[in-house]
Amino acid sequence: MPGPVATSDAKLAMNGNSTPFQVYHSWPSQKSECKQFDDFCWIDLAHVVMLVEQNTVDRTVGQKLLPALQEIRSQGYNRLPIDPYKESLLYQVESALGQKLGDHVAGALHTARSRIDQRATVGRMYYRRILLQVMDHICQFQEHLVEAAQEHASRIIPYHTHMQQAQPGNFAHYLLSFAAKLQEDFERCQEAYRRVNRNPLGTVGRSGTGLKIDRERTTQFLGFDSCVKHSLLGKDADFAADIVAALSFVMYHLNDFATDLHLWSSNEFGFVQLPDTFCGTSSIFPQKRNPVTLETIKLAAGPSVAWLSSTLATFRGAGTGDHRVHGIPSHLDQALETTSDMLILAGLVASEVQVNDARVREVLGESWSTTSNLADFLMQHRGLSIRQAHGVVARLVRMCRDTGLGKAQVTPEMLEEAGLISLGQSIEMSEQDLHEALDPESFVKTRTSAGSVGPAEINSLTELAQDLLSDNRRWVMECRSKHLRAEKILTEAISAVLKD
Repeated sequence: MPGPVATSDAKLAMNGNSTPFQVYHSWPSQKSECKQFDDFCWIDLAHVVMLVEQNTVDRTVGQKLLPALQEIRSQGYNRLPIDPYKESLLYQVESALGQKLGDHVAGALHTARSRIDQRATVGRMYYRRILLQVMDHICQFQEHLVEAAQEHASRIIPYHTHMQQAQPGNFAHYLLSFAAKLQEDFERCQEAYRRVNRNPLGTVGRSGTGLKIDRERTTQFLGFDSCVKHSLLGKDADFAADIVAALSFVMYHLNDFATDLHLWSSNEFGFVQLPDTFCGTSSIFPQKRNPVTLETIKLAAGPSVAWLSSTLATFRGAGTGDHRVHGIPSHLDQALETTSDMLILAGLVASEVQVNDARVREVLGESWSTTSNLADFLMQHRGLSIRQAHGVVARLVRMCRDTGLGKAQVTPEMLEEAGLISLGQSIEMSEQDLHEALDPESFVKTRTSAGSVGPAEINSLTELAQDLLSDNRRWVMECRSKHLRAEKILTEAISAVLKD
């Protein structure tokens, strides 16, 4: 059997002499593990220190292992001699140690642990780090949304239900709604992170160990919040389902955002426009500006609907005894990468999207989307119930449509007639009050309920979004600070072992 070779040469070993086990299992596994190399080394160092502190491994053995492991870590994965016939990084590192220190010393590294709990620990450390990166991108998107909301604070747009104009809205209010949705997504990611950040090291094979270990100590060294309490659960990666569920919500919200802007950028709507740098051209239609960046987000969101179901399907198998299918599903990396990329792109879109004020005013000027405000006026100032007022205004709109009259042509006399037809009573209203009640700008300015499109409430929503964003960034920073503190504690513990 050939000896260890360089990483690049190991790839060349995939030839006719390779076994299916190597080609389809070992080497793909090692390819994914190379991204987690530093986590493997961090765990090895923590494990050795803990074993020495518990007198489970002789201190002199630890004093040989620790400097060698530190050297392997500092040199990085590409300097690690790779034996293509060894199955995982566990064996590669142990082999490298054996060449340097001898098999007796190197073999002590794996005392009181299994590849099961080692790789489970690696996975949790790696994915907590990548999840924090996604949460960074959520914060960045929220920041772009808040900044854009401040820029567009006075811009009105139509709001729709059933794809029909419902009421006048505000573009800042619209953008802040996505900041609020992303806040819920951030909180889902927080919950997923709390489930990820539990230490399975020390659960060993499935039943624990009779050797003396301190799982709380490795939890401290590795920056976990707590231990996986039950040894049979050490391998389980249920947290992957929590992660992809949270990511699926993010993509769902990004799809809504992109779909709205995609529709509003069409010639038929014309409410918004993206700069040329976000658009493609047509090979045949000279007039086209294709908002392909929005289509990119929508296309990426499509597969996300299957992320959770695929993860749960991966976990099926021979009950709790099936080792492979209870591991981390292969599509988790792609889900994390896709979500991060689309959050970045959506943030750029939010920063650069332009509103066509003239077109919006034209549409709102012709629409009946302010009639609910007229109904409110009749209820407040003419003693009608909201249902009676609704009926009168509906009759007024029907009369105008039947006669081809627009909103600007409505008169107090027409309102009186609508009242007589609908309720059998005349309803008086001045022309000024009537047209003010139907004016989109007045509609928006008179909204005062909490969370509404009124100017004061938009200011409140903006301040709330800013406060939540600050809290989110502080939370992510505290998580990373805990990891850095854990490394510092481990470094000090290594020094203490080497000093004696």
